[in-house]
Amino acid sequence: LLVSNALSRFTPPRTPPMSEVTVLDATRGVVLDRVVLPESNLLQGIAWHPSGEYALVTLNRTKNLVPMTRLLQGWTITNGIGIVWRDGRVDQVLLDRPDLAFPDVADVAMTPDGRNALITSSGSDRVAVVDLERLLAMLEEASLETRERVFPNHLGKSSEFVTAYVDTETSPRGLTVAADGDTAYVANALDDSVTVIDLETLAAVDRIDLGGPDEISPTRRGEILFHSADIAFRRQFSCHTCHPDGHVDGITYDIEPDGIGLDPVDNRSLRGIYDTAPFKWSGLNPNLQRQCGPRLAVFFTRLTPFAPEELADLELYITTIPRPPNRHRALGAPLTEAQRAGKAIFERTHASDGRLLKDNQRCANCHPGPLYTDRQKHDVGTQGELDRSGLLDTPHLTNIYDSAPYLHDGRSPSLEEIWTRFNTYDQHGVTNDLTKDQLNHLIEYLKTL
Repeated sequence: LLVSNALSRFTPPRTPPMSEVTVLDATRGVVLDRVVLPESNLLQGIAWHPSGEYALVTLNRTKNLVPMTRLLQGWTITNGIGIVWRDGRVDQVLLDRPDLAFPDVADVAMTPDGRNALITSSGSDRVAVVDLERLLAMLEEASLETRERVFPNHLGKSSEFVTAYVDTETSPRGLTVAADGDTAYVANALDDSVTVIDLETLAAVDRIDLGGPDEISPTRRGEILFHSADIAFRRQFSCHTCHPDGHVDGITYDIEPDGIGLDPVDNRSLRGIYDTAPFKWSGLNPNLQRQCGPRLAVFFTRLTPFAPEELADLELYITTIPRPPNRHRALGAPLTEAQRAGKAIFERTHASDGRLLKDNQRCANCHPGPLYTDRQKHDVGTQGELDRSGLLDTPHLTNIYDSAPYLHDGRSPSLEEIWTRFNTYDQHGVTNDLTKDQLNHLIEYLKTL
């Protein structure tokens, strides 16, 4: 059994993502191997070839160390598939073309005869048909260096093995192939429909209506815009690409208004951000319309992404992205003993030696409920060697357990390390007087927010 992992492993700052396919022995229920796909993230759909010799997995190749200036060359975010061989070897190829990307690859399925694979692009409303014989021939004829260094980044190779594109309805994600191999069915997530594909003619032949709403609401219109790559130069990515399910991709980016290589920033969740303005780690953008309009146009999409009415719909959708149920505390459940002890530490006004803590040394002063942010900028001693300033916008703490890595540049892989490795001088709250148990209690409480 192969399991794809959407988020990258934690990697050192300013290094590429490293994602894995986990290999399980389904009979014994144990992990056999962890196959690494270097410089990849957002692994999602995965399927075995009927021969059992290899599997295909969808992936992004996010060039987060490449400044956004490279968008003009088709870089920053590329989209493709990984070939995971039974013996643990890995190949990667792109599905993008130089003139048109294949964004937000979501799922893959293969025909029963093993000749073709079908892959969905939820950002461009298409299915790509891959001739697997051609793909394998291209790989086998190439040198090991070409397979490792060239093909994963080559924007022109997909023409050798992608034989057709089939248009679908909005945001195709899951798909399956009928047992007879004659028909494929594609789930269109934002159209409430299924596209039926004739695999002989490689054409869409029917749309099965699943009974969606008769009228599209402004919120749904905003959701469709959020998931569409039509906003971006060369259609490389959508808002969803960096914020899957309105959340995080776990990647730190180099956005170049400050100069190339400066001020690397960790991606932040969009869940529950209503009333938490200003936005960005620098607190530069006072509202979502500026964040998703002019700022997005200049530094990400390289074109004006939204008309005014579209921007209003998008803002409305983002403000409705919900926080998921907190798995550390059921709604209305009382705090555990450890969580209550952590709450007392979070709200304390005195250090362990009885010393009165200053206002800026108290957790609850900068992170007051119910949103757990004072919406102000503070210097908490986390300025790195690539940062121009230590003043940072206070992030909200809701569902903080689910948004690792932490700090503005993603250098902390865990909540504990924020205060054990990166708070040497007690500038980010006074924590050096805490015992290990007390720090554990604080973490347990933070996970309930």
